[in-house]
Amino acid sequence: MVSLRALLVNAIVGLVILFVANVIGLSVQISILTLLICAVLGVPGAILVILLALFDVAFAATVLPLLLA
Repeated sequence: MVSLRALLVNAIVGLVILFVANVIGLSVQISILTLLICAVLGVPGAILVILLALFDVAFAATVLPLLLA
C-alpha cells in the first residue's frame, strides 16, 4: 500500500511541474481542473496536462486578449 506521504509528495511535485512549465513559456492554462488533475495524479498528471496543452487538445491558454490588443 502506498503511503500518504508518498502521495502528498507526488502531488506537490506535480503542481510544481505545472507552475514551472507555465513560467518557462509553455502557456498551460491553470484552472481548477488542471490543479485537480495535478494534485490527484501528481507527476503523470502534470505531464498529461502539458502534453495536451502542447498539442492544442485541451488546457491551452487563450489568445483572445492578444488578438484584441
